[in-house]
Amino acid sequence: MKTKSLHLLVMILPFLFAACGNPEQAATPAPDAGAAKPHANMLQLMRAFPFPHANVLFDTQSRDPVGPEKLSSMVFSVYRWGDTDVYAGWPGVESSALALAEVAELLKIPGRLCANGLPAPVEQDDWKKATQGLIEVSEAAYKAAQTKNMDAMIEVSEKITTACAACHDIYRDVDQVGKMRCTVPQ
Repeated sequence: MKTKSLHLLVMILPFLFAACGNPEQAATPAPDAGAAKPHANMLQLMRAFPFPHANVLFDTQSRDPVGPEKLSSMVFSVYRWGDTDVYAGWPGVESSALALAEVAELLKIPGRLCANGLPAPVEQDDWKKATQGLIEVSEAAYKAAQTKNMDAMIEVSEKITTACAACHDIYRDVDQVGKMRCTVPQ
């Protein structure tokens, strides 16, 4: 009987030591294998998604996405799929508004770096507020694009500019050379 108890104690003892180990280590959650990870730095991400999609929305201030001027606009590029223009016209504007809302989530991924190698300030309250503002204004832009009304797009374009400035004024425009970009304001 003593041998069985000893074997049981030997088997359980490592688990007891592990459970009573370093409390800091126990409080640290294991990384989520399914969590998003950044692939681009902030500059690359901004140039790939928000910049072109915001320009599609801004272009509606002066060009009708279904009018004759759409063909002279790089922003309203036309891609033919059968008899349908894809990425053009009002559906393209709607898609760009939704893309801006989606990219706001990408701007929050922990571990993303700025082009200068500094960590993006994704944990800062002003950053979180700015990305939430981008989501909200992008949803408003989507609704405006659904109306196919250029005046509605002019109105929402100012809000998009303001939403972008909420981050740019603090983290991007502070240093045009880029050495101090992404630093947390003091």
